[in-house]
Amino acid sequence: MSQCVVAFTGISGVGKTTFLKKFAEQMVFQHITGGSLIAAAKNTALDGRDDLRYSNLDENQRLLIEGFALTRNSYAEVIIMDGHVVIDDGKRLTKIPSGVFKALGVTAMVHLEADPTRIAENRSEDTARSRPKYSTEILGQQQDTSRWHAHTIAEELRIGFNIVTHNDVAYLATLLEGTPSD
Repeated sequence: MSQCVVAFTGISGVGKTTFLKKFAEQMVFQHITGGSLIAAAKNTALDGRDDLRYSNLDENQRLLIEGFALTRNSYAEVIIMDGHVVIDDGKRLTKIPSGVFKALGVTAMVHLEADPTRIAENRSEDTARSRPKYSTEILGQQQDTSRWHAHTIAEELRIGFNIVTHNDVAYLATLLEGTPSD
């Protein structure tokens, strides 16, 4: 059986996990996060996921790929990896190389976007997370950079690229039903 492996991306605080919880009402899929994959490869519990942004990026990418191999449900028709294409360490954005997504076998790239004001609100309301605080202007610029890089990765891998908002749950289900797999 071939699988549809979706990289579901967007900046921290955009609401990827919230979107995917609603999306689970529309479609059955395996939901995995970048942090959970790294934890699986390390064989440790997932804690301090915000600390990952300050860890060695190359090592995290290696662990991400290893964790995906360990975690991937070979029976799932659709796997959605909730993660990032850019990592914000509080000083700069670092772009994840397209080779990482190729190694994961990503067959579609979806970028979730929201109004930067909403992203700032999400970040301030989520007291369980420790994220850098930015103005809405900076968050908008980060979202633009993330979108551009996700699109670039999709072009390099020759896979589909789509932008969605929180209003597009049903649209994404329809879209993925017609997405070619491996």
